[in-house]
Amino acid sequence: MDDGSELLWGVGAVAERVGVATPTLRTWERRYGLGPSQRTEGGHRRYSETDIRRVQLMNRIVTSGVPAQSAARVALSLDSSGLVAALASDEPLYGAPGQVIATPAETVGRILDAGAALDVVGITTLLADTVRDWGVLGAWVNVLAPALQDASFAVADAKLGEESERVIRERLEVELRSVARSYAPRYLGVRPLVLASVDAEAESLAVLALEAALAGRGVAVLSLGFEVPARSLVGLLGRVTPAAVYLWASHVPDTAMVDALDASAGDTPVLVGGPGWVGLKTDLKNVELVSAPDLLATADRLLGLMQEAPAGRR
Repeated sequence: MDDGSELLWGVGAVAERVGVATPTLRTWERRYGLGPSQRTEGGHRRYSETDIRRVQLMNRIVTSGVPAQSAARVALSLDSSGLVAALASDEPLYGAPGQVIATPAETVGRILDAGAALDVVGITTLLADTVRDWGVLGAWVNVLAPALQDASFAVADAKLGEESERVIRERLEVELRSVARSYAPRYLGVRPLVLASVDAEAESLAVLALEAALAGRGVAVLSLGFEVPARSLVGLLGRVTPAAVYLWASHVPDTAMVDALDASAGDTPVLVGGPGWVGLKTDLKNVELVSAPDLLATADRLLGLMQEAPAGRR
């Protein structure tokens, strides 16, 4: 039932907005259950924004040549955030024309199976295909981050060896670095973006995914890497005026890091992400907490700050 908090759309309006014929939308609803999920007070069925995104993804996948039934399985398997991330990539390929594609959950299972077998070639191929088909952000949200989480849980439950988890992480790191390099990015403005993590490399793959996603949008970042001490950030900020700094932490960071950042940031916006920052009580002037898993919103925010930043020293 519509609670009035969201604009709802009729089938004709959705057809015009998405560019899909009304009879096709009705067919997708009848055959695959890909239709409106809301009702007005008068009982008329209406599409929500999430429903529309699902139709948009279905249309994009089908247009690439994938069979409609396979496309519907994938579109219906994603939640709202997964749909947003999947649609963030301009031209996902979704495999070869006529190919039946796996849902994200199925791909995660295949990655873990390949890891359990220590099949390096298989893992590498799965990761490369996933990034190609979904784009970096869509791949991260729907497949890569869930695969890392499931691998960690499987190790804890003694269902997967630690060596298998390490191989999966290592192959993913190689893939993300390769993607970042392949875009040959450039600075969009005078002042760069700075990425850093206070965690070890294995806990910071989200930062690499963010770097690769920004590279895909034409932005090279100034990266300080992993396990960055406060003195490195302070030293950088003493020599460079970035458009923004993004600092990742999966564990609660040392308060010295926070204090040093606040004292040296000046007018530089500082975004902090990762579960380590959740619940941080701070009155810091320049620190902005970004939702831990939402790399799409983080990338958009960083790009916005870069474009808004006035010219300054580098």
